[in-house]
Amino acid sequence: MNNANRKVNIPLFSGIAFLLTLILIEFITIMILNDGLFVFTLDDPYVHLALAENIKKGHYGINMGEFSSPSSSVLWPFILAPFSSSPYSAFLLNVISAIASVIVLVKILNLSIQIKDDHARNIFFSVITILFILATNIVGLIFTGMEHSLQVLVVLIIAYGLLIEIEEGKIEWWLLAAIIIAPLIRYECMAISLTAIFYLLMNRRFKPAGIALFFILVFLGGFSIFLMTLGLDLFPGSVIVKSSVVQSRGAIVTFISNLKFSLSYRQSVILSFGALMLLLYALWGNKIKRRQLATVTIFAVFLHFIAGSYGWFHRYEIYILAFELVVILYLFLPLISDRFFNSNKLTFNLLSAIAFASVVAVFIGGPYVISLFMIPVASNNIYEQQYQMHRFVVEYYKKPVAVNDLGYVSYKNSNYVLDLWGVGTPKALKARLNSDKANWMQVLTDKANVKLVMIYDEWFNDIPDKWIKIGELHLGKRKITPAHSSVAFYVTNKDSYPEILRKLVLFSKTLPVGVQFKFEKSDT
Repeated sequence: MNNANRKVNIPLFSGIAFLLTLILIEFITIMILNDGLFVFTLDDPYVHLALAENIKKGHYGINMGEFSSPSSSVLWPFILAPFSSSPYSAFLLNVISAIASVIVLVKILNLSIQIKDDHARNIFFSVITILFILATNIVGLIFTGMEHSLQVLVVLIIAYGLLIEIEEGKIEWWLLAAIIIAPLIRYECMAISLTAIFYLLMNRRFKPAGIALFFILVFLGGFSIFLMTLGLDLFPGSVIVKSSVVQSRGAIVTFISNLKFSLSYRQSVILSFGALMLLLYALWGNKIKRRQLATVTIFAVFLHFIAGSYGWFHRYEIYILAFELVVILYLFLPLISDRFFNSNKLTFNLLSAIAFASVVAVFIGGPYVISLFMIPVASNNIYEQQYQMHRFVVEYYKKPVAVNDLGYVSYKNSNYVLDLWGVGTPKALKARLNSDKANWMQVLTDKANVKLVMIYDEWFNDIPDKWIKIGELHLGKRKITPAHSSVAFYVTNKDSYPEILRKLVLFSKTLPVGVQFKFEKSDT
């Protein structure tokens, strides 16, 4: 037992040390760029934090007194709620999840391949662990501040639990727990949970499969009922806004359209290549349970193709990529163990295996590795745009506002925030998607007593004629994660114009170096 622990520790500590080193470098660089303020690379996590703030107060919604469901995750805001006063809570939870993912990965490697030479084993496992971190954007996910780090962890736990069932013929309680929890972390994890349930059914594990499916339906159904009792839709606003499948209510044509899009996306090509490898194993593998695992993993990839998404700073496809990769490692590493690691040419074979794995990892995770260099600037984008908007509203304006990027403006802000895009304001979503009236934004801002609007001009074709554009807030650096490099500020009522102009003039003098507020010519 002691010898086995010693074997695991070197790859484990190497992976964690590598992970923490990258995190520290990114963190320090972010703090330097942002004048000592830590900011996530996206505005979205602040939506979760703002919701978590109100959950802690006993209310579900962005604005007190108004119900809304802006979170893409059922569980994540509730997990954040006790710690919502600090954005570091999401960061630390993601760091912990990433470390735990490395631990699970090493355990999976331990099950996948046996190498007699301890030194060769430690080197190979350490390299594979580091390459996996790079190839699945583990570091990048942490700095998004979203639930994806936890999502990847739970997906890896499901994979590990299935491997234990294959190797030892037993189903651990935590496998069922992970299968049930996964869709509650993100809805698209249903692809992985259904895959695991499908595998259990193939092996006549009817009781655990039934239990897992029952509780998934109870929890997801229960959450939808909870939303409906609040007068909301069956699905969260963010899911409705971003998911074409949900918007179309599951129309077949939408699944076909998503499949066509998937086949044109770079990372889907990689997933497809992995699925082809799994298909070959499913057809000609020598062990029935492993062939079944290959089959159900192909099913998971297909579900992502027809209902999943990609991108958004390299986060949407990571869960399915991580699951596919660990399954491929488990199935194919044993095929090379005797030839490469238990022969007379150990050193040469070890170097060859590492070189091959490195090339594959670069091919798979090239965009993610490149994005490591963009993380600090992406964070600085949010600091220069959304955080400055938040600062103006909270420190200078102190009244209701309307936006189309809900996050930071609503976090730690007691004033009403009208979300014209609709993620945090259901009536705005319905008006935007269904209204045939050109003045729907005017109606909503008037009803909410909103005099200041901060939006991307490019997102709206029907800006009311009554609104007066007062200027634009411009980024000081290259745009990475915001939708656009400038935010337009509008006054909805000419009587409020002098006051808002005066406060913006004062605010503009406090902007970070390089960031500019460009007033309309008539204002300066």
